[in-house]
Amino acid sequence: MTGQANLGRKVVGNTVAQVAGRGLIALSRLAVASVIVRGWGKATFGEYSLLFVILTISEWVLDFGTTEIFVRDVCANRQRETGLLKTLTAAKLLQLPAAFVVLAAVLLVMRYPSHIVEAGLSGGLGLIFYSGVLIYHTVFKANLSIHLEVAAELLSVVLMIVLVWMASHWRVSLAVLMACHVVSRATFFAICAWLGRKQFRLTTLGLNYREAWSSLRTSSAVGLIGLLVVGYEALDMLALSKLSTPADLAYYSAAQRLIWPIVMALSSVGATLYPLVASYWPHDRAGFEVASQRALNIVILLACAGACCALASPVFLMGLLGPDLVEGATALRIFAVLLVIKAVTATMGPVLYILHAQRQALRFIAVAVVVKAAIVLAVAPRYGYIGVAVAAVLVETLFAAAPTIAILQSRSGYRVRWGVPARLVACAGLIAAVVGWLLPSGGLASGVAAALLYSPLALLSGAINMSDFRSLLARKAT
Repeated sequence: MTGQANLGRKVVGNTVAQVAGRGLIALSRLAVASVIVRGWGKATFGEYSLLFVILTISEWVLDFGTTEIFVRDVCANRQRETGLLKTLTAAKLLQLPAAFVVLAAVLLVMRYPSHIVEAGLSGGLGLIFYSGVLIYHTVFKANLSIHLEVAAELLSVVLMIVLVWMASHWRVSLAVLMACHVVSRATFFAICAWLGRKQFRLTTLGLNYREAWSSLRTSSAVGLIGLLVVGYEALDMLALSKLSTPADLAYYSAAQRLIWPIVMALSSVGATLYPLVASYWPHDRAGFEVASQRALNIVILLACAGACCALASPVFLMGLLGPDLVEGATALRIFAVLLVIKAVTATMGPVLYILHAQRQALRFIAVAVVVKAAIVLAVAPRYGYIGVAVAAVLVETLFAAAPTIAILQSRSGYRVRWGVPARLVACAGLIAAVVGWLLPSGGLASGVAAALLYSPLALLSGAINMSDFRSLLARKAT
């Protein structure tokens, strides 16, 4: 019982670290964005954000699903932990050149101006340090000490704030801004290596490249799905960068960055609830259905709270990043709707892996990428950031959320009950509409009013059921 209690405390601690820590990191990144907008203007901010989108693609090439594979293997065979981590190190050395090639290829194929290409290649040096971070991410995740990684990343982002603030006094080039990112990544890796030194010391001695190639083949299915997802998310910014104005790119990026902390928090909650749902399948299908429904209800409850505030006070929230971005408040309103849709996919999407429906997931993600590319390429030149944002909502709804639910129901026999989610969406929409009518400025007062009204109205509607929380916590404790 003592071992189970310790495990439970570790799980709870990791959950708190994921939700609170990642939230602080996301808010710190918003502070970096605000300094850039105010110091360099929205055009440079848009270019900076574009480079981060491209770097995200390269960073996934560095991961390519190996984290989950090695966490699984380390947990299953603790005696081989050091050997497995050395194999992971070898894999990163193999993946690092590929990540650089992808980065350079995107920058050159898109024919960006020379200053963007130079800045992107400068920022690409951070991939060296990020490959080391991924090794320690596996260490921390396998040993339920992810709070150490969160602390390391938070400190590195705080350093980034300081560096960018200092750089703003000299209005340095975009390449120097990306060099600040490289320093932040190096700090992230150094702190991870120091905090994880007792569990694993990074070395290039005794690496098994044959096993590394084998592990990459094993992770290829997950890696391909992830690459499609990353490409799916990057399409919007890539299209706007070539087919619209720098201002549109900045507005769209700002709205994304404001919504992303909530998406990250919801994903963390979904990841926490995933093992609870998985524990019921396939021996207790009734329990599986109840746990899945409660997980969906809870995540939609949280998503609607964020959406309600974003719908009510977009002018205030966009203004936090910089007054130049207030004109793009409409983008944030559209992203508030997207937030609720993504809550469905963030909660139900991982359940497809429990049902061994990876191939079906791969197919519908591939279709979603193709459809989204076609739509955003068509609407970006004429309708700009608003057209692309609306397209993102439609594609996410019809080609991501809908197929996820359809596959879930066909493979499990479970029928999602939409009563509670519908009431929560209605509450959020009603509050946003009323507050918008009474306080049309979209300022801070509107957001506060929406936040204060949401919980009582959701409770009165019967959408909030505390037994859902108690039941999930009780299952988690056991």
